[in-house]
Amino acid sequence: MFFLNLTATEFLTLLGGLSGLIAALYLLDRSKRKRIVSTLRFWSPTASARANQRRKRIRDPWSLLLQLASLLLLLLAIAQLQWGARERRGRNYVVLLDTSAWSAQRNGDSTLLDREKEIAERYLAALGPADQIMLVRTDALAAPITPFTADRSQISSALRGMAAGYSALNIEQALTFAQQAQGWSGGEPGEVVYIGPGMTPESVVAAPVVPNLRMIAVERVRRHAGIRGMSVERKEAGENAWQAAVTVKNYGAERATVRLETRFARSAFASRIISLEGGADRTVEYNFVTDGAGQLAAELKPGDELMGDGRVALQLPRIRSLRVAVFTDRPELFRPLFSANGRLQVHFFAASGGEAVGPADVMVLDRTTRAVPPNVASIWIDPPRDGSPLPVKALVREAAIRNWHSEIPLGEGLHAKDDRIRDAEVFQTFDGDLVVGAAAEGPVVVARGASQSRGDIAVIGFDPLSGEARLDLTTPLLFANLLRWISPDVFRSVELTAERVGAVSMPLDAGEPPDRIRIFNERGMSVPFVAAKQTLQLFASAPEVLRVTSEGRERTLSVALPDVAAFEWKPPSNTATGLPVHARFAPVALDLWRWLALFGALGLFLEWTLFGRQRFPKRQSAGSESARRPIAEPERELAAK
Repeated sequence: MFFLNLTATEFLTLLGGLSGLIAALYLLDRSKRKRIVSTLRFWSPTASARANQRRKRIRDPWSLLLQLASLLLLLLAIAQLQWGARERRGRNYVVLLDTSAWSAQRNGDSTLLDREKEIAERYLAALGPADQIMLVRTDALAAPITPFTADRSQISSALRGMAAGYSALNIEQALTFAQQAQGWSGGEPGEVVYIGPGMTPESVVAAPVVPNLRMIAVERVRRHAGIRGMSVERKEAGENAWQAAVTVKNYGAERATVRLETRFARSAFASRIISLEGGADRTVEYNFVTDGAGQLAAELKPGDELMGDGRVALQLPRIRSLRVAVFTDRPELFRPLFSANGRLQVHFFAASGGEAVGPADVMVLDRTTRAVPPNVASIWIDPPRDGSPLPVKALVREAAIRNWHSEIPLGEGLHAKDDRIRDAEVFQTFDGDLVVGAAAEGPVVVARGASQSRGDIAVIGFDPLSGEARLDLTTPLLFANLLRWISPDVFRSVELTAERVGAVSMPLDAGEPPDRIRIFNERGMSVPFVAAKQTLQLFASAPEVLRVTSEGRERTLSVALPDVAAFEWKPPSNTATGLPVHARFAPVALDLWRWLALFGALGLFLEWTLFGRQRFPKRQSAGSESARRPIAEPERELAAK
């Protein structure tokens, strides 16, 4: 027999102190008794001496014995008296069941996870009934499925409900969590058991040392090749030109030859035959042109059906072009300005012509005036003073732009120059207007946002295609900024990536501000991330599609591929392996505290029933109370006569 909660010294100290206190209370309780008499005349001093003699003797010894016995039983229950051998009192075990991407590998009609569950059931059967088990789902995160419990039905039910995940195994975190859980439990620690193939995304060099570790390895199929990722990006050079890259990896030790088949919508690319050495990977690139939306899918043939990384797909959006109508009498100067960008559909019209104009998103008015439809943006170049969309405050000759507001997107990349402008219009501005460039006399380049009755307006108060300004780099940058401000979606860089579930790292462009990056999932909820050293890092525990937006760039991140680990974990040489010896019929330490607490409470109830009521005098009636009422002095004298 042994105690769990108290040592023998603590138990004897509590028992002796409380027993002495109860015995002293019994002696003090019987020393004085209250008596009601009719007169003190016949009171004899011998009664007091007789009471003093009785103080040395306990009146109800059986009551005292019952209370002391009940106290002993309750203290034994508090100390958690165990009957049996201390080494078989029951321990706390942690079972780490591998649910990483490798657990989904199929071998016939079953998966690795099915075999892991069978092994876990056999391991539980080898433990004693008093042993408590915590079942932990282990992949990129260690998540407890059950608390420490000896209920085998609860653990079996949790085992049946576990499914394979998509992330890779993080064995360091799993072992650290298991040790902490055993420390928090307060019980005697048992084994930490890992059941799985033992594949990690990188070589494990900092795993914690677990002295009570047991590894039960599950054999996997060694030969496997899969897709590691795919990226698609729209090229800036050509109109509707895209570039895709697919990465394939051989996870086996022997050479593997696979065929990569890629399709976009209903069009199929030429198949690529890929031969990979053991552990090697290769990236295959595709260039194609499309002006519509569709699904780009890549698939390995022949598929081994071992994992879920044999096929990947991305949904490409339809990106519209910006329709620009230019009204000018010098189209030869504007063609080089707009033809460099394949996302613009430019049509030229005479400045004073009356021909019909088709649908347009932006109208460029070169030194002319014209009615602009309500929903169409407009860029005015050196407009006539009486037809300008903004009031002209002054006309300045030989002006120089002293200040380009590069702190706003419209002035990005523009710098102050001292080049002289022959004629410049200075505009009057109002609240909400954006001043892009200003001379000493006032604003000369102003932008105004759209309203319900008109579209965006940008006004340039001089001719940027004449004089020194025509040869300066500021002119094409100014037009590019104005068009990007009018329609940012058209000029936004689009990139789609299929990544593996788990930790995701994404490089940022030089100068891309991390504080302006936003990430949303398919439900529109914000996703937390960390940006450091021009690298964006986030974690996805399940497949989902994320949208990453920043200034001038939009990325669609499809976290859908399983993170198949490529390194095999080698535990320390002193680690126990395989199933333990069956312990079902080994001696077991029985926990008696429930029975001890029950009998202790029963003893207190019995003591109260037999002796407790005698400690309080019964309530007497009014007649009997008046009968014992002291006699008055005249009555006493009559009684004496």
